[in-house]
Amino acid sequence: MLEGIKVVEVAYFYPGPFCTQLLAELGAEVIKIEPEKGEPMRYNNAAFAALNRNKKSLFLNLKSDDGKEKFFEVVKDADVIVEGFRPGVAKKLGIDYESVKKINPSIIYCSISGFGQNSSYKKVAVHDINIMSFAGICNIAGLKLNKPIDPNVQLSDFASAMFAIVSILSALIRKLKEGVGCYIDISMMDSAFASIPLHTSSLLNELGNLEDFIKNPGYEIYKVKDGYISLGILDEPHFWKNLCNALEIMHLSEISYSERVENCDEIKKIIQERFNEMNVDTAAKLLTSHNVPFGIVYSVNQAKEIVSERNIICKANYDREYSVVGFPAVFSNYNPRRDGNVPLKD
Repeated sequence: MLEGIKVVEVAYFYPGPFCTQLLAELGAEVIKIEPEKGEPMRYNNAAFAALNRNKKSLFLNLKSDDGKEKFFEVVKDADVIVEGFRPGVAKKLGIDYESVKKINPSIIYCSISGFGQNSSYKKVAVHDINIMSFAGICNIAGLKLNKPIDPNVQLSDFASAMFAIVSILSALIRKLKEGVGCYIDISMMDSAFASIPLHTSSLLNELGNLEDFIKNPGYEIYKVKDGYISLGILDEPHFWKNLCNALEIMHLSEISYSERVENCDEIKKIIQERFNEMNVDTAAKLLTSHNVPFGIVYSVNQAKEIVSERNIICKANYDREYSVVGFPAVFSNYNPRRDGNVPLKD
């Protein structure tokens, strides 16, 4: 699908490599520029394999004249560059957008950083948990507990990678139409903040109506004998009635959403008492038969059984063969390049 598109990656760890990994799966040629000792993430073989298969590697000292010369040789006919240094580093190395544009005027140059190139926070060193803290996500995640918590997922890393991909592909379409490139400034902070629209639309407008997620007995995780079940009912009377019918608590079926919120703790206790009598299989069959939105709290290895039906579990060959997750889309006339080799460092 992206065959013939040349992408040069100068980025370490997660956002940049994940972005270019997906472009590689869609057919682009990706050349990964690594320092002479290799990218720092090579210490984690499994993660490196997951984010760097189907790429080529070129090991360069970008601080040297020879390394810089080889870099410009590679990028002179590239379509895209993805760069992940802190703001100002690429310019200091002499490989920034303005420098590349002189030899490749139509280049699409995408920088991914913590706060963006012109933020007053741009010099602050951050990883994902720090961005989620700044973005309000740790606060939101802990609202039920009245304290901030670490959600233990890399939201800002991968959200920024996805916004980078959308931006790059949009720029590529314009380049095909008009022959022009551009500079793209992606911020992990902006990307994380843009990934919680249900919360920001409420909180930024001082509406405060987050009951759906923090004080709603129909949107909660409940314990059963051998695991946990989640319910996913928002302000939806039909689903609420279905649940009440399934659990034989029909005296609650006609109460309004506001009453559910107001009496959340009491109603949760009643629902939990019903689930105490069930195991996972019994609860799942009951909720399915009554058309109630629910989930089983699975481990990653249990979840693998579901996604395996869609063939997105694939293989990456590095120091050994690793199971990795491939591009999660099914096209009618294209197969993403999911399995692949990972560039070695001699």
